Amino acid sequence: MAANRTTFAARSLQGLLALSKRPLVLAVDLLGLCAIAVAILIQGGHLVVPRAERTTLSGARAAAHGELEGLESVVPGGRTRDDRLWRAHLDVVEKELERGHVDAAVRAWHDAYGAALASGSWDSMIAVGDAFMTIGRVSGSARGARMNARVAYLSALIRARREGSVDGALRAAQAFWELDERAVVEQCLHIAAQLAARDERAQQRVREARQRWAPPRTPDPEAGALHR
Repeated sequence: MAANRTTFAARSLQGLLALSKRPLVLAVDLLGLCAIAVAILIQGGHLVVPRAERTTLSGARAAAHGELEGLESVVPGGRTRDDRLWRAHLDVVEKELERGHVDAAVRAWHDAYGAALASGSWDSMIAVGDAFMTIGRVSGSARGARMNARVAYLSALIRARREGSVDGALRAAQAFWELDERAVVEQCLHIAAQLAARDERAQQRVREARQRWAPPRTPDPEAGALHR
């Protein structure tokens, strides 16, 4: 699992190359994704789970936790609270896709991504992640788009946790559910539950989200019969 994560940045860049051959397309992602690669390599290529969590997490869930904590110091802090710029760039992305101009849409997406980073908000990162998934579907490069969208969604989760936003953590859970990443969905819901600890209505929203996106696994009757 750790070895797979160390190649995450490289595969994301390959996905970008599949979307566009223009060097400009890589500019923003080289900054963001290479920083992520450095953060992982600093840890010797391993995803480190803090000691307090090691007794309760294992397997894919532990890897998801470790990846999130490894990105914590990489995701920029602060916030301009100006959502107009990234929204305007995403409007351009939508219009260019309607015209069939995928390369132009990717360039506009990079502008939106930079503005979203500057805004510091979780919802901006969800929006740019969704937009890149749309670009991937339109261009026929959904797998490459998934990698970049995943970075945006993880950044959104980190920012939601910083802001104490239950809504942000739940929206990230939905995004990862759509990516079929159950372990990360579980981590999103765990964070949402922590943030909702003192709010009964928020706790109810978390319970409802868990039922939708991470229902308890149903035991296999046949498997149980083998042990009787």
